[in-house]
Amino acid sequence: MSSSVQIQKVANRRDLRAFVMFPWRVYKGDPNWVPPLISQQINYLTPEKNPFFKHAEAALFLARRGRDIVGTIAPFVNYEDLKHEEKKVGGFGFFEALNDYEAVEALLDTACDWVKAKGMELIRGPYSFTRNDRPGVLIEGRDCPPVVLAGHTPPYYKELLEKYGMEKYGDSYAWRAVRAQIGEELQNVPQEILRVAEAARRTNDVTIRKVRMDHWDEEVAIACYLYNYTLSHYRDFIPMSEERFRRFAEEFRPLLDPDLALIAKIKGQPIGFAVALPDPNRILIHLNGRLFPFGWLKMWWYARRIDVVTYKLMGVLPEYRRRGIDALLYLDMLRAVFDKGYQWLDGSLTGEENLLVNLLAGRLGAERYKHYRVYQKAV
Repeated sequence: MSSSVQIQKVANRRDLRAFVMFPWRVYKGDPNWVPPLISQQINYLTPEKNPFFKHAEAALFLARRGRDIVGTIAPFVNYEDLKHEEKKVGGFGFFEALNDYEAVEALLDTACDWVKAKGMELIRGPYSFTRNDRPGVLIEGRDCPPVVLAGHTPPYYKELLEKYGMEKYGDSYAWRAVRAQIGEELQNVPQEILRVAEAARRTNDVTIRKVRMDHWDEEVAIACYLYNYTLSHYRDFIPMSEERFRRFAEEFRPLLDPDLALIAKIKGQPIGFAVALPDPNRILIHLNGRLFPFGWLKMWWYARRIDVVTYKLMGVLPEYRRRGIDALLYLDMLRAVFDKGYQWLDGSLTGEENLLVNLLAGRLGAERYKHYRVYQKAV
């Protein structure tokens, strides 16, 4: 570790605000970075205000050269997720740095030492504490802003992490289906996909319905069941308790459009689901992290002009897979998105090991427009 770089643990409110504000220096002049709301970020990193810390612990560190902050990192251990891991894995997140290898080395040394002291064998990341929140660094696709829960990072992060000895753990992709490319009547979707979807509707006696917002508690319970049983085959999947899932659902409830939240049923039983959200990043990118004094007005103005929907979840119970129901859900979602006037549909993020979904996205005419990578290293 270079003596010119000093690592300081965040110890008070002033340090925390400096930690939260540092990315403005990294992304200065980058038109595709989406600044988080400053107040929301401070609350998220405050243990008394974030339920994550009920089953996890973390530390926040600043890297300084003299009085200047040159990087940040937050190693953490999620004890609830550890129950589902084969190895003792700690994480690191909120990793931001200037193009300064000595600072990055100092930050990563500190994070590795911290998780090792907690009994961990590996460190993996970056994640913003959960695997669904801005996982990985951006490898390709810096020409447009990311959608909510996806990240945007400088091109040199990959080089610096690999120079430190970090190795690839897994890649994930974001897909984009543009209205003009797909066609107003979906006429550019391959005919075989349309036939498979319609055959699925007929032969499986499947019905697709919208989420009922006036039966919220019941619908969240159904979604939690489907989430845990339809996605469990993915390598990184961690099941959610109903309490944790409800917190997650409540966070996104204000964004939810029932026309874009679908449940597939056979003989009255839910067997699959799909959820998309109007992308709030199209608002946040204009607020520069602040709601005052004019942020509320800007939020109202840009909320009426969101042209992107992000397709976040889709799953079908194992016994009903390979029947075309996934294609049916996707096409019904695409029709709803286009009927409501949105210009394109994002699908993110899908792991590289999710061969069926990646194949289906490509076959349906979607473009792979972003590529992310999560790293790990033995400690």
